[in-house]
Amino acid sequence: MKNLFLLIFIISFLLFSPESFSEVVDRIIAIVNDDIITLKEVEQFVHVEKNRFKSVEDYLVGLKLREKLGILIENTLIKQQAKKMKIDVSDREVREVVENIKKQHLITEEELKEQLKKENLSYDEFLKGIRITLLRNKVLARVITPEVNLTEKALKDYYDSHFDEFTEEELHLQQIFISGLREDSKERADFVYDSLSKGIPFEELAKQYSDDPSGKYGGDVGYVKKEELIPEIREAIKDLREGSYARTIQSRYGFHILKLVNRKKGDIIPFEKAKEDIKRRLIMEESEKRYKDFIDKLKRSSYIEVKL
Repeated sequence: MKNLFLLIFIISFLLFSPESFSEVVDRIIAIVNDDIITLKEVEQFVHVEKNRFKSVEDYLVGLKLREKLGILIENTLIKQQAKKMKIDVSDREVREVVENIKKQHLITEEELKEQLKKENLSYDEFLKGIRITLLRNKVLARVITPEVNLTEKALKDYYDSHFDEFTEEELHLQQIFISGLREDSKERADFVYDSLSKGIPFEELAKQYSDDPSGKYGGDVGYVKKEELIPEIREAIKDLREGSYARTIQSRYGFHILKLVNRKKGDIIPFEKAKEDIKRRLIMEESEKRYKDFIDKLKRSSYIEVKL
């Protein structure tokens, strides 16, 4: 989970609750070993506009059931494997992911919930999606990761070719955040940016205009690890000098204006210290490549019947 927007997209795709379509009667559309998949579950995989379809037949075609069933079947197989292997995900693990998302994207709990509401996704569904993702990762780590063998040379080659990524750096940032829920959010952000250009202090503007709780502290969000920032923000501030501010950055949440207060750049992380992180990255990459093979094996050894 490195990018919030990708995560919300995945979860909203998996768990979207569409407008009801009263003509459709729930029924079993697939059997996966001892579990069933119903039409209602598939409806929750796709967003369906109200009154878009004139008949049940048109509705079923519009859902593109066969395209979505593959994902549902894979998720069901993963859950079954997790149960067999006695793998579970705790509430604490889910909460840690949520906290990391908020920190990475410089947003509050309320702003996260507001964005989810805009996506027509409840907070509980969002947490459920995170739990499913973590469960999948745990199963893959248990089943696939032990099969990945990495040589010392492979680790060193990766280190040498990604040298810039192994620098311990933290950034002390200030932020003025203009919520996208405001009707005049762009105009407000433009006004603040123009005001900065005219010499009005960042702290003063943050206190007056920022929708982030840090506004009352002059926009001070403290130190943030460079690698925890979303790519758009990393790119915008990578060449900033201390004391300067970046161009306005637009996200799904609104507009961010960031000022770099200080950089704490440490030494290059030695290869021996970075080795475990490199190993984790390479295992993740290789595991994803092998995921399809693993799922195919599960399918071949499972009873799967599609009732369409």
